[in-house]
Amino acid sequence: MSTRQLMLGILGAALVVAGLSAMWFPVHLGQYDRWGMQVSCGRGFSASVPEPADSYGADYTGQCGSAVLLRRLWAIPAAVAGWVLVMLTAAIWVRSTPENPEESTRFWELRGDAT
Repeated sequence: MSTRQLMLGILGAALVVAGLSAMWFPVHLGQYDRWGMQVSCGRGFSASVPEPADSYGADYTGQCGSAVLLRRLWAIPAAVAGWVLVMLTAAIWVRSTPENPEESTRFWELRGDAT
């Protein structure tokens, strides 16, 4: 496997980690409620719609829906693209032939002389 293919695999793994962690971290609006707390809209995996105007002093339901949607619009494709890169790298690694078959570390290429 070449250095370029290895770098694509590492990039893919980084994209998967970035996409999944972006979905896991909370989504906040850039606004604060009447008590000075930042308005939280839940996480990318599950949005929690804020209470009506009684608790926050304003209706942030639409803004929270847009914020969670925007997070999902870039995090999900990033994770999927990363997963595709990792799978392509794994497929290339499995299909490639070693430069020196006598020194192979892959167990299926040892040809029975694993002693």
